[in-house]
Amino acid sequence: MDPAALRVLIEQEIRKLILPSGIPKTLDELRKAVKEEFNITDDFSLQYKDADFNDFFTLTSTDQIQHKDTIKVVFSSPIVLTLFAEGEGNLSASTSLSADEESSISTACSVDDAVPCESTFTSSVETVIIAPPQSTTSRLPWPDDFPIPSFSPEVEMVLKKAMESYKTDGSLLNVQTVKRDINEHLVKAMYTYTAYPSGMQIASVTEALIRKYPCLKEPGSLSGFHGWQMSLKYKMADYRRRLSKFGCPEVACNTLKKKNPEDRKPAKNVKKPRKAEVNYLPPYPAGENQESLEQERVDLLTEVKKRDNTIVVNEKMSKTFALRRHEVVELCPSVAEFKDRWPALFDLLQINEEFRRITTLHLEPKFMKMLDFYTPKLLAIFTCRGGLLGRTLKEKIEPMMQNPDKNIDMMRDVVLRCLIFYLGEKEDDLIQEYNCDNGDILQHIMKIAICKRDYQEDFSIILEGVQVMAGLENLARACAVLLGLTYALNLTYPKELRHTFEAFQKLFLELDVCKFSPKILTLKNKLMT
Repeated sequence: MDPAALRVLIEQEIRKLILPSGIPKTLDELRKAVKEEFNITDDFSLQYKDADFNDFFTLTSTDQIQHKDTIKVVFSSPIVLTLFAEGEGNLSASTSLSADEESSISTACSVDDAVPCESTFTSSVETVIIAPPQSTTSRLPWPDDFPIPSFSPEVEMVLKKAMESYKTDGSLLNVQTVKRDINEHLVKAMYTYTAYPSGMQIASVTEALIRKYPCLKEPGSLSGFHGWQMSLKYKMADYRRRLSKFGCPEVACNTLKKKNPEDRKPAKNVKKPRKAEVNYLPPYPAGENQESLEQERVDLLTEVKKRDNTIVVNEKMSKTFALRRHEVVELCPSVAEFKDRWPALFDLLQINEEFRRITTLHLEPKFMKMLDFYTPKLLAIFTCRGGLLGRTLKEKIEPMMQNPDKNIDMMRDVVLRCLIFYLGEKEDDLIQEYNCDNGDILQHIMKIAICKRDYQEDFSIILEGVQVMAGLENLARACAVLLGLTYALNLTYPKELRHTFEAFQKLFLELDVCKFSPKILTLKNKLMT
């Protein structure tokens, strides 16, 4: 079945859903694909855009959509109940309850009923909000189209009048009267995504601002928003300074008094997200501190030794996530030391979970899906390459293509090895084969080791001379897990493999796709043609 792509509307965002195996046969499979791709934890339904009416209708079957159609994610609305004490009125329901539902609830729980409601309240009225469960992450991924927040009422009034004048005669607003309030609201909105926005991200915010309010254009700027961009950059820096005074960990870690004496310069050794981490250095959970979480860590050492204890281990790992991030970001321990303190992390399930906590993405499903999606195009690019590089790539591909027993794992293996070579890097810098009794296996800083014994292959990962993972079955899984470990342990990519890891991150996981190196951008353009 041919691959398919759908345009997905999620509240203020417009996203793209790639389906390597085409449109799913059932609605449940499509909902599962949407849920995993966009990390949605709340209840939702799907609507599709009907071409006849140019409006959205409830999706009841996947037969109603096709390649490049638009679907919409509709979240379940919270139910708000306003409860009155006895003698003050009937129990009423508001917001998302229908008139019939209100009538039934009031009838069932009226003070005139023979059987009164069991609950009584000390206050005359109490509001209960029943909402879908919220995600535990404290940050959101940076949106493709930045949503401009609402400003103060007086600024909204000024902008409304300015837009009327702009539509009438094209006149621009004197922004000095509203600039401070607009910048203040914009930096707070940006902070919900990241405390350290890049220049391109700030530019996307100012561009969205001018697109929504063209009356705010700067007459002396070619782009119309260069001045806004610079003022927003400095306003964000000032906002971080204010947050550091309140002990916000993500910015307080970069204050001069918390740096080593040799690093006490404002721009030196700044700890900030560099690989599109969403939850880079989160605060401790409410009601917890370093001592209480340290006790949880000690308890976790016992729990991880118990059999069939995955649920308890996962709960404790989730609870102590902030403590681990503080250790890897601020203390920078060695891999051996960190493994001794957190042995539960070095498990296939927990690496996937830790990556999801940091980026909100599912590591292996996303990596494999995008690798499979790009495989036909990558193979075509490799085989069309000329010269010595092209001959070498063909030598790697032809045995696999001629093998009658080839499977998906073999194809992924060949594509990944060819990708490394195509990007001008050495396969041996990432992958090396050993006999299982070879002690030299532990002499590497970062390596995927393949131990061969009796025609069997065991894939393991070596970091700083420590075997941190073993039994990974195939090369594709080993590459995905290694990438997850670089996030979990806050490791930088090896310089000799920077293009390979950039391809893993930006092509297969689609993280930080605003900026590519020239080599990866060229490959991306070829994949898109």
